[in-house]
Amino acid sequence: MPTLRNRRLEQLLGGPIDETLTYKQVKGLIPDTTEGPALDFKRDTYGRSDPERKKLCGDVGALANANGGLLILGMEEDKQGRAANDTGVDISDAERIRLRQTVVTNMQPPPTFDIIPVEDPDRPGTGFLVISVARTATAPHAYIQNKSLLYPKRIGTETAWLSEAEVAEAYRARFAGFADRIAEAARIEADFVERLAPDETFVVVTLVPDMPGAFTIDTAALRAFELSNTNTTHSAFGIPVRHFIRSTVRRRRLVGTTRHEPNKPYSRGACELHENGNGVFASAVDARPSGIEDVTSRLVDDQWLTLGIAAGLRFLARHARDRAAAGGLATVRAAIGPSVPAALVDTLGWPEDRLGGEIATGAWADTVADIDDLCADGPELVAATYRLASELFQAFGAPEVRQVTAEGGIRLPHWHQSVRTTVTGWAQAAGVEVLTQPLA
Repeated sequence: MPTLRNRRLEQLLGGPIDETLTYKQVKGLIPDTTEGPALDFKRDTYGRSDPERKKLCGDVGALANANGGLLILGMEEDKQGRAANDTGVDISDAERIRLRQTVVTNMQPPPTFDIIPVEDPDRPGTGFLVISVARTATAPHAYIQNKSLLYPKRIGTETAWLSEAEVAEAYRARFAGFADRIAEAARIEADFVERLAPDETFVVVTLVPDMPGAFTIDTAALRAFELSNTNTTHSAFGIPVRHFIRSTVRRRRLVGTTRHEPNKPYSRGACELHENGNGVFASAVDARPSGIEDVTSRLVDDQWLTLGIAAGLRFLARHARDRAAAGGLATVRAAIGPSVPAALVDTLGWPEDRLGGEIATGAWADTVADIDDLCADGPELVAATYRLASELFQAFGAPEVRQVTAEGGIRLPHWHQSVRTTVTGWAQAAGVEVLTQPLA
């Protein structure tokens, strides 16, 4: 997926800003395209000296601290800032690695950017290096110089260095934005929970991208969503969790439900996927009482709680990235809903064991994760699941989730015997460590 989504730049280039860019597309900017706040031409690549290092980090950081944009190396400009000549630069892997390492090791926090090689078919090994820089919620990004932090920002067609007051304002905006996303996740969750069946217990997972995306809900979008639901059972760790058989819409969102019951509360599972990349996913986690004497509270199955969180994170991240073109980090939240007294139980044996011993009402957790990491099966998805699940476990008096680890591993003894082969196969394919000793 492209790091940068900018419709004006995509229109200028005639396509997405990714590895599919051709030399003809980039050269087509000559002679009528002028530099602007999101577009900068450089005749040469950046050198290895200290001033050149600062210039590279300043140009990349300036775009990241503004609204993102493109640096095109190998494009000479005229006196009016218009693309004039395709001079070309070295596009070798070694050169790209050098430029990337220069930025990553000299900026804090590192910005989100790609370096895309676009080869001239008449000059092998030479062409354009297109550096696409995304606007991020972790701004401001600083260049580290002699243990000092310098903050660049693209203003018009120039790189400026922020004053102390401007830096303070940038940090205020970052932290205010983070608080806003936490509040937005809670608001989306509360609105959704009102439509859940009140006699069932769910884990509700909500995802809010730091940088919103966008897609349009129309007939074609609904049909594509319906087709994807028909062909997909949403899973976690190789285990099927939810299949949405009914697809519909609400205002500015797609809706999927596990049972076909129009005008009734969502039962067993549901999702709502917003146009801006936000989303919410629910999966039932009820445990049937068999040996517990006190059944005055709802019983939450710890294994299905863990599976529901992982399945929700993966599903919502793929919506944000693939449908709404959101990227970067996301604020994610998990909660037990509806907000009624509940107990957490281990269903490996009979009768069930109460975990933690506490009755919780309105348990919730939140964390931050990279959207791309959540989309992929791997240790990062497992680790994010651990963070959310453990915080929910703590609401019941249990110190941490037992099925997964903080490092992104699987604790096999805490999974039902019937699924251990499936979980092990998934972990091996995903590069996830499998531990054979139970949690002490």
